[in-house]
Amino acid sequence: MNYLLNDDQEAFIDTARKFLSEHAASSFLHQIADRRGDWRQELKLLWQAFAELGFAGLLIGEQFGGIGLSLFDTALINEVVGAAVAPMPFIAHHLCCLAIQRAGSPAQKAKWLPRLASGELIGSVALAGGGGRYLPQDWRIDQSTSSPQQLSNLEVSGSDLPSLIVVGLTGGGLGILSPEQTHGNRTDRPCVDPGSFLADVIIDAAVIDPLPGGGEYGQAIVDAGWVLQAAQACGGIRACVEQAADYAKVREQFGVPIGQFQAVKHQLADLALEADPNRPLVWHAAQAADAGQTLASRYAALAKSHLSDAYLRVARKTIELHGGFGYTWEADMHLYLKRAIFLHAHLGNSLYLRQRLGSALTARTA
Repeated sequence: MNYLLNDDQEAFIDTARKFLSEHAASSFLHQIADRRGDWRQELKLLWQAFAELGFAGLLIGEQFGGIGLSLFDTALINEVVGAAVAPMPFIAHHLCCLAIQRAGSPAQKAKWLPRLASGELIGSVALAGGGGRYLPQDWRIDQSTSSPQQLSNLEVSGSDLPSLIVVGLTGGGLGILSPEQTHGNRTDRPCVDPGSFLADVIIDAAVIDPLPGGGEYGQAIVDAGWVLQAAQACGGIRACVEQAADYAKVREQFGVPIGQFQAVKHQLADLALEADPNRPLVWHAAQAADAGQTLASRYAALAKSHLSDAYLRVARKTIELHGGFGYTWEADMHLYLKRAIFLHAHLGNSLYLRQRLGSALTARTA
């Protein structure tokens, strides 16, 4: 596999980095965390401006107003989102787009993908099964019953933009829930990460529009979610390492920068080993998923479990290296730690993923 980025990829990454440094700077992050002012409107404007640059349609075909890039390219941009701890449902939106792009009918694609690519709609996915399980065989929204059912802890946008939800159905299929069907039935839930938003939605499963290829691509959508979460964790780790190193150069103790102390150097070196050396694990998983390799699901689970654990370790150590200031609300460090906690739990924590990997390996060798 090729791990050298081409000029177009480098330019796209640079564009995303410049945009978020300008529109999602520290002051903006704290405005959202504090829920100050018209923060919902600010989130809406952020997403629409992001979409105008093409970042909402990365996985959508050009004929539907998107760019038609790969999951690997999307993971590269998600690293930038993770480094900025940007308050936007980047992963959920692109999983929704990917599900419709791969499994939707021509009519479904024509109806929904242009609106997702333009930023008019924000996509989301409801893939949770019982007991915190996320595999297609665990999905439990049943279209055969007319009783109300609940989508729990659904990742949504904090803005008032309408959401299009791709739902995991019993039997491993996928379906679309239009914004009209969720209007007025959403209850916002607290989230440890102030830049992420969760909600419960009461639905009538009978109105879900099934995706014809949902049964074929269900696991691939989950795998893509793990890859994108690993990529966002990778970006967060790199940002934490950079901030810790920069702080060690300017924070003085006993008249010298703390970066000159041997103990601090060792801690920084340990953090650096969690950053770039883990990046190929994410890239390999993304490229394997793009290529449809047999072990793509295994690589995605390994990347997510490893990077989510690493992100938690690095975020905690970065706070410690910032001393007392790192524990204050005014510092940015807690935003990275809370994003790390959210990514670690969402779509399955590392223990769940490793148990799944262990069961799969046992079955293969039995």
